[in-house]
Amino acid sequence: MDISSTAKACPNCDGTRPYVFHRVGGVPVNSCLLFSNRQSALDLPSGDIDLAFCPDCSFVYNAAWRPDRTTYSEQYEETQEFSDTFSAYQKHQAAELLARYGIVNKEIVEIGCGKGEFLSLLCELGPNRGVGYDPSFIPARRSSAPSDVEFRQELFTDETEQSPPDLVCCKMTLEHIFPTRHFIKSIRRIASPERGTVVFIQVPDVRRILSEAAFWDVYYEHCSYFSPASLRRLLNDAGFDVLRVESGFGDQYVTIEARAVRSPASFPDPLDPETDLQTLVTRYAATAARNIAAWSDLLRSAAGGGKRSVLWGSGSKAVAFLSAVNAEVEVEYLIDINPYRWGKFVPGSGKQIMPPEFLSEYRPDVVIAMNPIYAHEISKALRALGCGDSTLLSLGADLPRLTARALARPANPSTAIITH
Repeated sequence: MDISSTAKACPNCDGTRPYVFHRVGGVPVNSCLLFSNRQSALDLPSGDIDLAFCPDCSFVYNAAWRPDRTTYSEQYEETQEFSDTFSAYQKHQAAELLARYGIVNKEIVEIGCGKGEFLSLLCELGPNRGVGYDPSFIPARRSSAPSDVEFRQELFTDETEQSPPDLVCCKMTLEHIFPTRHFIKSIRRIASPERGTVVFIQVPDVRRILSEAAFWDVYYEHCSYFSPASLRRLLNDAGFDVLRVESGFGDQYVTIEARAVRSPASFPDPLDPETDLQTLVTRYAATAARNIAAWSDLLRSAAGGGKRSVLWGSGSKAVAFLSAVNAEVEVEYLIDINPYRWGKFVPGSGKQIMPPEFLSEYRPDVVIAMNPIYAHEISKALRALGCGDSTLLSLGADLPRLTARALARPANPSTAIITH
């Protein structure tokens, strides 16, 4: 099969030159849906990923994505708010955003508000008035939200009736949208140049995913993958002037801030001057295959030596990781601090999620952090649970080095952390 076959017209710029550079078949079509029994988790339908690259705007997307395969409902559990590390980052981000644009006693709309924590924070700190859109919102989870915040359990579309706000937030949502060009124009419809509406968008940074060949960050719901260049092109073409672009959260996210204008400036060179994305695209498939093989070998070696391995984190990264490494017997449990996940089963592998306290009895030898930014938070928890002799590894590490160091030595009284 010719891996460099042409793909559909680019949904980000309507370019006609996209090509597929990586294919993965039979992945779970939802990563954050939770199930009450293992069989239901195993029975979730699968889909394919054909990663395509558009050389005209540096956009990466899944050309095989089908809109009827993804589901967003109250069973979709995506929040990271139970992490102190993430909560501190989000609070700092909200405070800076409000201060930068003087968003006080103003109107805010959040598209893809999840469980509502970020919008509630923006309205509390302002104070501001807000409206959030998300079909996965659960009213009981935000009973203490400010009275000036309204949540609507629905998708935001180009038919949504919404008056122009002062700030539009779209945080970790655009990557779930395939027709990105059409979607951003829907946002532009409610953004007023006269009012000076600011748009704040945050998405995973595809530069890191490609450079690390982070196969665990490629999954079905994420049908769109952005670099700063593709984001700038998208917003400018829809009628926004870009004000600010930056990376954050350990270079995992890229954020862009823009203002609605009547006559936007011409967009810059679509290729990112900081990173040759096309070179990273060319290398991705082979490097991802090596990473998958290395993690598979590590887990098999650990199991072969009688060692127990668990994953810390049960969200999308864990689902994608398990789907790729096929650890049917090498990993039995996933650990998560989110109490709404405990006892449930994840799609694809059907692994059960347990609370951190479970480890005091289970006594794992190897703990793999699904996100390296939480390594120190996890290490502290392991010591508190009496599991300080467990070896803590993180995705994104130097695999040849960690294999030799983590599996060939006896247990260490203090948790070893091997990350980037």
